[in-house]
Amino acid sequence: MKPLLLTLLTAGMIFPSASFSPARGQLPHISGLTYNSITQSSVTLHWMTSIPADSRVFRMVSDSNEQPVAYTDSARLASLVTEHSMEIGNLQSAVMYRYMVKSVAAGGSDSATGYFITQSSSSGKVSVWFNHTVDTSVSTGTPANGSANIQKLFMDQINKASHSIDITTWLFDDEDSVAACLIRAKERGVKIRFVYDYTPFTPDIDTLVAHGIQVVPRNFDTTFTMHDKFWIFDHRHNTSAADQYLLTGSTNVTHTQFHSDRNNIIIIQDQSLCEVYTREFEEMWGSHFDNPDISRSRFGTEKKGELAHILNIGGIPMEVYFAPTDSIADTLVSLISTKPVKSICFSMLKFVFPSVESALHEAFMRGIKVSGVFDSSCSIKKGSAYPRMKGEAVTGSWDPHANVFIDTLPGLIHHKYSLINADTTAGEKILTTGSFNWELPAQQGNDENMLVIHDAGINNLYYQEFMARYRESGGKGLGINSVTDEESGADVADVICYPNPFQANTNIQFCLKRTSQVKVDIYGPMGDLVFSLANSSMDQGGHIISVDGSMLPAGILLCRIEAGGKVHSLKLIRKGGS
Repeated sequence: MKPLLLTLLTAGMIFPSASFSPARGQLPHISGLTYNSITQSSVTLHWMTSIPADSRVFRMVSDSNEQPVAYTDSARLASLVTEHSMEIGNLQSAVMYRYMVKSVAAGGSDSATGYFITQSSSSGKVSVWFNHTVDTSVSTGTPANGSANIQKLFMDQINKASHSIDITTWLFDDEDSVAACLIRAKERGVKIRFVYDYTPFTPDIDTLVAHGIQVVPRNFDTTFTMHDKFWIFDHRHNTSAADQYLLTGSTNVTHTQFHSDRNNIIIIQDQSLCEVYTREFEEMWGSHFDNPDISRSRFGTEKKGELAHILNIGGIPMEVYFAPTDSIADTLVSLISTKPVKSICFSMLKFVFPSVESALHEAFMRGIKVSGVFDSSCSIKKGSAYPRMKGEAVTGSWDPHANVFIDTLPGLIHHKYSLINADTTAGEKILTTGSFNWELPAQQGNDENMLVIHDAGINNLYYQEFMARYRESGGKGLGINSVTDEESGADVADVICYPNPFQANTNIQFCLKRTSQVKVDIYGPMGDLVFSLANSSMDQGGHIISVDGSMLPAGILLCRIEAGGKVHSLKLIRKGGS
């Protein structure tokens, strides 16, 4: 099933029944199959058919990668409709289900399958850690955990494990203390499984193997790599939902990664999330037992990706995607292109992905703020988006250029995260993080993971890290824009600029909720007032102000509309030239 970007935990939708019958011979082709309203005992499925049809849903508990398909339960939606919605109840908590919808019309039937997972009874607690400084001046309430000892955090989590640890990492080297910690865990009875890349084992990996810890290397298509970085603690051999943890982020297990390179880890206490990641792990491990089955081990394009993607984690909507079975880049593009985005920030080791860059550029030209920090060593590699986004004299250069910078400190910017609407108080706050670099191999054949989190607090923790990297790289002018018409109850609403970008002229359009004193000013790229468009009383309703572009400088401008004592800001882009 293709990844879908969803608004989760919404009320079930209600659709009217059709009052006519389809022509004989037509098939009710199914599209848009998805689910939401996730609880511990129910989910709601949604799909569409090309013509009115009645439908039935079949389901079964899905407990392994090679399980025979044998549906055990069904429910019927008898109404002839094209937009279908059905709540599936009487489900078990934290259980993954395979399901099939079958829609029937006079001309025949169509079916589609997928997977969903119910909410767990876990706390859903999320902890985020960064191994370098953070900028708490942009905190919206909770200071981020900066300058953290990530090595100790890994070891503390290992020491707490009582039942099992499943590990994926691209590199495990030069960290004898972590290896020793894992060996002690095995000696006290913890079941450890380890999936690694195809590269030769390091001395630390050899030490693990010598002490009886089984390590499965990627055994398929070494053009690509096993680049995942996730650890699952106490999910197997454990019936308690209260102490199962997922650890993921950007960090490999090396001394440099822990202490010198800029990295993040996120630890989430949730049984359902652990189940989804375990399903991905076991496809590479080859079995859902303690011992691997190499004959069934799948990596890269061999994987089937038969798992759920959409979760309710303690009330926080999350999505999980794995490459190459899921089109992670398409998910990113959809986030950028379809969400009500006001700004996008990212910190990225590698960025050589045309479709993601194109989506960012299109958003930028619509007036959306784009800011980023690139690793210095990777920003100069062939195909890197940095010189184009910076407006350098290269093919495809952005004009005007984006707010992007190269990190100047020793070590790598090893992050792979992006933030939507981090610097505004309005708009949905979204974080993406994990192992996925914005480069083609990460989608085409690598084993990768990306976690999408829809939560303002977690978004802000990462924004505090971003602002530290952004400012130390030379970036200025970002912070938290606390004034918007959506939240302030301002008199002005529905503000747009068209065309935007523009050169000769443009129009500022807005709607007044009541008769108000209105002031409209435009500020230049350096923050100075360059033109006053209005300062007068205006009646309730819609207004359009025409702007002569020749009176304005080229570049990124800010239009400030004040009405009723409140302010709305709108970014304009005037192209260079006469």
